[in-house]
Amino acid sequence: MQKLNLSKLLFFLSVFTLSLGQFAKLYDSRGVVLYAFDLVVGIYAVYSLIYLLIVKKSFVISKQFILFLLFSLVAVFSLLINITTLSATETISSSAYLIRWLIYLVAGMCTFNLIKKDVISVREILTTFFISALFISMVGFVQLVVLPDFTTLDPLLGWDPHKNRLASTFFDPNFTGGYLALCLALAIGTYFSKTYKFTRTNIVLFVFIPLVALFLTFSRSSWGSFAVIVLIIGLFKQRRLLLVGLLFALLAYFAVPRVQTRLTSTTDPSDSAAFRLVSWNNTLAISKDNLLTGVGYNAYRYAQKDYGFFDAGSVGGHSGAGSDSSFLLVLATAGIFGFVLFSAAYFYPTIISYVNKYKGWYILPAMFGGLFVQTQFINAVFFPIMLFLILTTVELFDQT
Repeated sequence: MQKLNLSKLLFFLSVFTLSLGQFAKLYDSRGVVLYAFDLVVGIYAVYSLIYLLIVKKSFVISKQFILFLLFSLVAVFSLLINITTLSATETISSSAYLIRWLIYLVAGMCTFNLIKKDVISVREILTTFFISALFISMVGFVQLVVLPDFTTLDPLLGWDPHKNRLASTFFDPNFTGGYLALCLALAIGTYFSKTYKFTRTNIVLFVFIPLVALFLTFSRSSWGSFAVIVLIIGLFKQRRLLLVGLLFALLAYFAVPRVQTRLTSTTDPSDSAAFRLVSWNNTLAISKDNLLTGVGYNAYRYAQKDYGFFDAGSVGGHSGAGSDSSFLLVLATAGIFGFVLFSAAYFYPTIISYVNKYKGWYILPAMFGGLFVQTQFINAVFFPIMLFLILTTVELFDQT
């Protein structure tokens, strides 16, 4: 194991503060929110970049990240060209999201270079995310006991009225389930590829416990994401996993009545799935009117306000800044060119993984495939901890 230096320590601290979720909030006013993890990730990105350039005298930008950088240029342009339509406060808020994206992108590129320079190992990165998933799972179990009903919270706080669902530090079962699904993709994938040595204790801590927590989120989008993950790993690596997954799904469906309720209520007009249709339609309406340049990254909250999609005097609460589809959100905010570049950057790693067939190559397609399914229902790609995870693992397995 490599010696502990500041870059490595800051990486660990970044994942820890990201795992704190809503407990890391420092400031929240008029659509501008500041979290401790944004500051820590920013320090990690800036320090590591300086360290690599000055001490290691090396910084490589891979093809995967070049595509993301090109998307970033379009995102900057989309905001600048729309800046005259925004107030000073709206410009600051929108710019903050753009700065966050750039910081997380630099953090991902730095992590790639730190691995190449043997500052941090692939095993250490994996272990950090596995421990994070375990921590979020355990906090979720406590939350189910201490706060099983979110309707008891002040409605002005803006949280959805979840009942008896594991929401953990994120206060949202869908994002919690989505993150756990990604971590399970890493754990199950590395177990079968033998790129990470698992003991029985590791399996219980890093697979079984997060799997139970994922189930208790009762998040259909997270279940769907994990189903895609199991399908891809099963098809390309371990066929028995398909049988185990099918048996588990059938057992859960017939043994737990609430699972049947969650799955059969999808067509209920009062169910959350119906509200997602409204969100998609709203995003498409905004996209059609701003197809070339978008409304500005990320001025989507204010575009929705201008279109009258919010109640009078409201700015949409916690979810007002995004759409229930990350890809449609990119289309609406960065236009068609941003959408094409972002899609290319997103799918390029999975294509390269399939072409090169390096050890554990199927893990990235499983992760990105599962996330793609979920991100059609919630703004999962740009949720901070998931964004950090995918950008710091996007080139992880070609280095094992």
